[in-house]
Amino acid sequence: MTREDIDRIVRAQFRLDTNCSPEDEAEKIININVSSPKEGARYFDDILPYFRAIIYHGEMYMCADSEIIDWCREKYSLYKPEWFCKYKNLRELDGKLLEKGYRIKDTHVYCLPDTGFEGYDFDAPYEVKWYDREEIMKLRDDNPFTNALAFIPDCPDVISVAALDDNGIPVAMAGASEDCDALWQIGIDVKPEYGHRGIAVYLVTMLKERILEMGKIPFYGTSESHSNSLNVAIKSGFLPAFTEVFCCKYRQ
Repeated sequence: MTREDIDRIVRAQFRLDTNCSPEDEAEKIININVSSPKEGARYFDDILPYFRAIIYHGEMYMCADSEIIDWCREKYSLYKPEWFCKYKNLRELDGKLLEKGYRIKDTHVYCLPDTGFEGYDFDAPYEVKWYDREEIMKLRDDNPFTNALAFIPDCPDVISVAALDDNGIPVAMAGASEDCDALWQIGIDVKPEYGHRGIAVYLVTMLKERILEMGKIPFYGTSESHSNSLNVAIKSGFLPAFTEVFCCKYRQ
């Protein structure tokens, strides 16, 4: 899959997520649209379409409820997208959402495959085991790898790979959830006593390549402050590509 293929597919998904037309996308760097959830858009758990912002390669896709759409357009139509996650701006945005009974749930940085990646030299002394959807469900009641397997109904876990110790017991696992038809999100967990051995990079790289072979786009998300996780992504053949800001209902 080429860089152009990935760009075309993720942009189509971002348009779907934020009710953006191809015509508006072609004309504008900043697109601010009234929220109107579409079939196939990425919403899950308690993340709601009341407000969403996606910053991708210096451009911004945003949707907002009719209650705050005018405020968003006034504030962000000339805003520089790359500075959207400055604390001052997020604080002001959170204040506006709180007026309406919502709040910022989270901000995440996401990585997409580096099509120029030449591989990572790692001789893993571990047997690996692959799990399909049916096998993953068997782990639901005893799941030590909560970042790899989330068991969120709207984003089902579809494939995973584990590194096994000499007794055949998983010590690390990378898993992917089907966040939408085209984009599958990767998560990784390593038991603490097996950390800093390169296992995370080994598993994430294998899973990324398998997902690409299946004709889907793997992506990897983490907190902006989680440098260790971001390093795993980069060593596994990902590059930081977009940031999202989500909202949810405010609960005291």
